Amino acid sequence: MSEAPIQGVWFGTSQDRKLFPANLAPDRLGNHMARPEVPHIGPGSYDNHEYGTIVYDLQKTPGSKKGYSLSARTAARFPPCSQTATPSPLQYQPDQSYSRVPPPGKTPFASTTQRFKTMSCTAKDSPGPGTYAHDAVTDRKVSWPMCFGSPDWSRLPQIEKKSLRVKLNNEKEFMKHRRRVAYLSLYY
Repeated sequence: MSEAPIQGVWFGTSQDRKLFPANLAPDRLGNHMARPEVPHIGPGSYDNHEYGTIVYDLQKTPGSKKGYSLSARTAARFPPCSQTATPSPLQYQPDQSYSRVPPPGKTPFASTTQRFKTMSCTAKDSPGPGTYAHDAVTDRKVSWPMCFGSPDWSRLPQIEKKSLRVKLNNEKEFMKHRRRVAYLSLYY
């Protein structure tokens, strides 16, 4: 009688192997082939040449809104440009010549009269730049009598002597006081 062949155990295992249609075996590098249900994922479907470049890092790395410091950026370096309409000068500040004080609301003791008169502000009340006539002298200088580069003490007012007793200790303090009085006499 012929006996049925005995199924042996190969390489120490008796588990079923994963076969081709359902499972794909990796190659020697560990890369799996593309799955048939998701063909856009697999080898050759990634942009590896763009990963790790300076353009990729600038677009993906967060930046700081508070400024630049070492590795502290958390905002996009080049934010996308958005088209905005620039407002006109009237939208910044409306015409103030026709502004009125709003009527007062309910106040205690039925006091609803306006406190101040409303006056219209016209161009005559506030003329533009360059329309003022300045009569003030602009280049005023303090005149100090000089004689060959040093002060001319003979043309300066002298200190009034109020007593016979000399109150200054030495000549240096006397000259200092005399200069101070002469300078202050130009203003007062």
